[in-house]
Amino acid sequence: MLLALVWLPVVVLTTARTTVLSADFYSQALSRADAYDRLYTEVLPDPAVDGLLSGLPIDSTLVTANLRTVLPPSTVEEMTNEQIRRVVDYLAAREDDLAFSVDLTPIFGNISGLANRYIAGELGSGTSYQVESVTEFTRAVLTAIDEIMAGRPPADLPTMELSAQDTDRVIDAVLGRLPPAEREEVAGPLRADLRSGNIAGALALIGPLLFQGDEQAISQLQTHLADGAVLDLGLRLSDLRDEPAISTVSRLHDVAAALDGLTVALLALVGMIGAGIVMVAGARGRSRIRAVAGAVLTAGVGAALLGLALRIALPNPLLALEKPGGPLPPGAGAVLADFSRHAYGDIEADYLRIVGWTLAVGGVVLGAAFLLRVSRAWSQAGRRRRLVAGLAVTVPVMTALTWLAFPGAAANARDLCNSQTALCDRRYDEVTNLAAHNAMATSEDRFLGPTQDPSLVHQLDLGVRGLLIDVHHWTTPEQVDAVLATLPPSTRSAIEPLTRNARSSRPGLWLCHNLCQLGALELSAELARVGEWMARNPTEVVTLLIQDQVPAPEIAGAVAQAGLSPLVVTPPAEGDRWPRLREMIESGRRLVVFTESQDLPGTFLRSFYRYASDTPFSIDTTDKLTGCARERGPAGAPLLLLNHWVTDAAPSRQAALVANSAESILGRARACESAQGRRPTFIAVDFVNIGNASLAIDRLNGAG
Repeated sequence: MLLALVWLPVVVLTTARTTVLSADFYSQALSRADAYDRLYTEVLPDPAVDGLLSGLPIDSTLVTANLRTVLPPSTVEEMTNEQIRRVVDYLAAREDDLAFSVDLTPIFGNISGLANRYIAGELGSGTSYQVESVTEFTRAVLTAIDEIMAGRPPADLPTMELSAQDTDRVIDAVLGRLPPAEREEVAGPLRADLRSGNIAGALALIGPLLFQGDEQAISQLQTHLADGAVLDLGLRLSDLRDEPAISTVSRLHDVAAALDGLTVALLALVGMIGAGIVMVAGARGRSRIRAVAGAVLTAGVGAALLGLALRIALPNPLLALEKPGGPLPPGAGAVLADFSRHAYGDIEADYLRIVGWTLAVGGVVLGAAFLLRVSRAWSQAGRRRRLVAGLAVTVPVMTALTWLAFPGAAANARDLCNSQTALCDRRYDEVTNLAAHNAMATSEDRFLGPTQDPSLVHQLDLGVRGLLIDVHHWTTPEQVDAVLATLPPSTRSAIEPLTRNARSSRPGLWLCHNLCQLGALELSAELARVGEWMARNPTEVVTLLIQDQVPAPEIAGAVAQAGLSPLVVTPPAEGDRWPRLREMIESGRRLVVFTESQDLPGTFLRSFYRYASDTPFSIDTTDKLTGCARERGPAGAPLLLLNHWVTDAAPSRQAALVANSAESILGRARACESAQGRRPTFIAVDFVNIGNASLAIDRLNGAG
């Protein structure tokens, strides 16, 4: 009994050291609760949080939509872990005081280069003027470069027909402004632009390499920070010792300072008590092994009973945060409550692990004593009796181990189509697919005004099988102005500073939305990544719905360049049926590519609205996400696209939390069955990682 009484504080102290006094304990609990991703999928979309931002001079949806671009989950996690480490160091008495400060280094890393991406390009969209000499031309170009480096658009640009020799002189002067490692890569394209007279294109080429406005802003900010990166709030924990909550933390700090010595003393005492038990048992003629085993088992049982008592006496206080009427917004309360569940679970697991090992040691010691007695009796038994007894034990054990080692031997192989067996024998037009609206505009790819968070490939990982993407040539200055003119005043005032100098010109096809300067992905590269994903997932059928702002042959060329030609499906002729998913997968033709308007008969690239209709796509409030009115496409078309998102000032996380609920989606799907006699083929949403749209898709497909 004495051993049990001494062992109890050892178990408690050891558990505390591996949990509440360990930074990894908090970091792992936050990670398992998906706290950093849920900040953007549950906390920011919460109406209560949206209300806190209502006093800003721009629409709050712009803030919540774009925050993940500048402050992604990885940065939040890095900064949080740093604060956890500092707090735990104080609690564990490794630090004597705690300063309230924030290291902004991770944020600087995100800001750095952001202006290059969205503001760089051709900064000289003004007038041009003729010059007569190469010297004058070179001087004017270098002056324009100086303006670019300062973040100002040149008022005008020089023009002059250059000979090959003149071009070399200008190139030498321009490349002299660039770091040596970057000169070789841009020399060829720069020469071509200058020889063709495309001075704006030449500046667009070198602009991103030269503009340092963001770096200058960071440098100015760093002059006001400690060590150039730390924001010191000017307060230390020692200044707040009189506060009740802080005084409790300070007492924990003081107690922790003595934990190491106390633990060592207790373990030494445990050893002394164990030695005493052995000596007393020997003096009384009792088995020393059984005596030690009994004491250890008693200690283990006592620790288990103490753990049960502590669990009853100390319930999880943070669970109240997720109840209605809690002190925090529901989204934040749910995240913290889940964090506390994981944290409490880890404490219980560590405690029970020590209890389990205590009982196991006691059991092993007791078993050893039993085996000694059995071995003596066994040596006196006959050979035949020993053989029968050995077989009686060995055969069941070997059978059980074999079954455990090969659990799949009894399982039947299953055919999967879009991750479900039930869909294999359904035609393409009989399956409902989750689709991502403006799938290319993601915060992961650092778009401003993102419509989605995960990249295209990560959307596919989440169950998206329809990608709505926009393909453009790079946005011209005139198009930039035209788009800005159509935006609401609050949105325009927020975005215009980012595009004022973005007068760029880049070749090729781009995935972007309205303004490529606010975020763009090269089409062929992204299609290649989709192809790689499909190669890793050979039983999945994927559809691309392309808003085509470029000629269809260019899109077809990009598909071929990305290596997707063996995957594309040629849609059936008018009146013919779509193939079943199983047939598409077995043939390898399981990528369907639609354009919005153009049509190339006889090829894989056909207009979506030859085969489909859709619902209205311009909806400004969630309460208007009702009904199934036909917007485009013929009545009775085999495919149906349900546009199920809200866009007003910007894509709204708050609206997505409502729109992407299973109840909302199922309600509109039933409306489509009533109005058009069919379920949607594609249900397109914003922020696919918010809400539970996948659950609605599974129910519509009968997958439970």
